[in-house]
Amino acid sequence: MKTFIQRSGTPDLHETGKEKTDSIESRSPINERLSTVSRDKTGSPVIKEETRPEETHPVVPARKTGTLAASDFAAGPGAGTSGSGEAGIASGKAAARLATGLGMTLALALAAKALALIPGLNVVGQLVLALLLGIAWRAAAPVPASAPAGLAFASKKLLRAGIILLGMRLSLLDVVHAGPAVFAAAAGNILFATVVVYAIARRMNVGPRLAMLSACGTGICGAAAIAGISPQIKADDDETAVGVTVIALLGTLFTVAYTLVYPLLGFSSAEYGFFSGATLHEIAHVIAAAAPGGSAAVDSALVAKLTRVALLAPVALALGVWTARRERRDAGEGAAGSAASGAAGSAAPRKAGVPVPWFIVGFLAAAALNTVGIVPQPAAAAAVQGAYLLIAMAMAGLGLNVNLAVFRRHGLRASAAVLLGSVLLSLLGIAEVYVLRLLG
Repeated sequence: MKTFIQRSGTPDLHETGKEKTDSIESRSPINERLSTVSRDKTGSPVIKEETRPEETHPVVPARKTGTLAASDFAAGPGAGTSGSGEAGIASGKAAARLATGLGMTLALALAAKALALIPGLNVVGQLVLALLLGIAWRAAAPVPASAPAGLAFASKKLLRAGIILLGMRLSLLDVVHAGPAVFAAAAGNILFATVVVYAIARRMNVGPRLAMLSACGTGICGAAAIAGISPQIKADDDETAVGVTVIALLGTLFTVAYTLVYPLLGFSSAEYGFFSGATLHEIAHVIAAAAPGGSAAVDSALVAKLTRVALLAPVALALGVWTARRERRDAGEGAAGSAASGAAGSAAPRKAGVPVPWFIVGFLAAAALNTVGIVPQPAAAAAVQGAYLLIAMAMAGLGLNVNLAVFRRHGLRASAAVLLGSVLLSLLGIAEVYVLRLLG
């Protein structure tokens, strides 16, 4: 007993009676804990109690006051209500962000359409004006932080939808009735402009994708061609916007120049119309430039221009194949240069495929529907108007994303390449008029 009392921490073996009992109880660990709880209830300072190893508990993360976790409802009839509510809130915020950007592009597209009705500005056209308005907005005022989602949707999804609807303007029979000479001239001009402008641009240290966009915009159909080619060669938004801006500015310049030199060329109305349609960039540019020659010139210009537009689909497919082969070649060279990743690198080229431009397929399908006459003319005309509105919204979205520093760095060299290439294309068009005259 003596030994037990000493191990229990009792200082005096001679304590007896009540004093001994009080001494033992006051030093008991259990009583110390009970006294701690009692003092805590009376508001006295709390001494942190040790926790025995076998009584460990999982740590529950702290939650902010007023919030509910999904586990709070796991056992009740309302389980999952919080998660669905949060998903609904997130979906609502995403829709609001989408609406902000789309609202901005729609407002700019409608403003561009109104401005295009003003004499003089009709030469520029709705698409180009929408792009320029977007650039002006970006330069003058900040773009809202909630707008990028809607701008990206407009510049990609709406752009493709607009190109599909634009096929309603094309009748494949018009291309056939124009004859092989017009078709050959259109194909030759596209090939010439694409190769020459691309070569000049690369010579001036313009990036390969921007050089190709500038070349196709010059040779085929301006902004619509750039929009169709851009996803095929995997160009980014800056390159696409710079390419469209370059083509828009120089196309407008050449439109004005054509109207000034028309009396000096000595062409008939039909010849001048063919010359305009075979060499100018945008459809709006072609119509504005051919107007001084009368209705015969406009009709001839549209046939020549739409023949070039019809060739957008095969050119886009060809560029998709070219880009895929270049990627395979680059991947193969990278694999050969790295022994460590040789196996993975050799497999990468086999995975690379040719991108299928489904919106170009849709463009041809719409043109086929218009050709066979299934769609009534009023509906086809409304579809074309809708196409220009959607493409104008896309152009506004691109303009709102234009970085002027990027344009100054790359756009000036691309402009010089397009300027020189357009001059050479115009000279080729003049020569083609004389050849067609000789052929009768």
